Amino acid sequence: MLRRFVQRVVQLFVAPNETFDEIAEEATSVDRLIAFTLVPLAFLGPIATWIGMHHFDKTWDAAHGYLVPPEAIFAAGATTLFATIVSILVLAGIFVLIAPMYGSSRDYRSALKVSTWGAVPVLLASATLVLPVMVMLTVVALLHTLYLYWVGVGRVLGVPAGDQTEFVGISLTLLAGLSTLAGAAASSTGLF
Repeated sequence: MLRRFVQRVVQLFVAPNETFDEIAEEATSVDRLIAFTLVPLAFLGPIATWIGMHHFDKTWDAAHGYLVPPEAIFAAGATTLFATIVSILVLAGIFVLIAPMYGSSRDYRSALKVSTWGAVPVLLASATLVLPVMVMLTVVALLHTLYLYWVGVGRVLGVPAGDQTEFVGISLTLLAGLSTLAGAAASSTGLF
């Protein structure tokens, strides 16, 4: 199973069109996709960040460190994990919400396939966040994630070729707006 997973990840980088065609045909359940793909990958960033904050804040000064107090490191990692998982689930919901505007059907399982597998480059790159400077790799990975979303909405969700860029752009803009509102609400209630 691990070998198959690694092959799928590699194929997302070298042959994304064929890989999303294969993903579209799979009968993977939502539960299985979350438990065996989304959650394990979502843990990479928080674990790497926790290790980096825990070890490097001891030797770095405040101007170059993470600026997170030692007692808040675990909470920062847990918040990152929660936000990552929820963002990918919400993005799938946004795909489902706007799909009919682009001639696609409302199928959450297919939308979750695209939002989860499309996020793989960013989720893998987040494992390098042991060192804060590696955030640049995450930015580069984001570009491939955007491309994978573009491919995925066409291949899996059936969004017409001329509308894929707009579909992804609107979806990510809505996700950013919802994330900002959720963060502001959590902050105003004292959760963060």
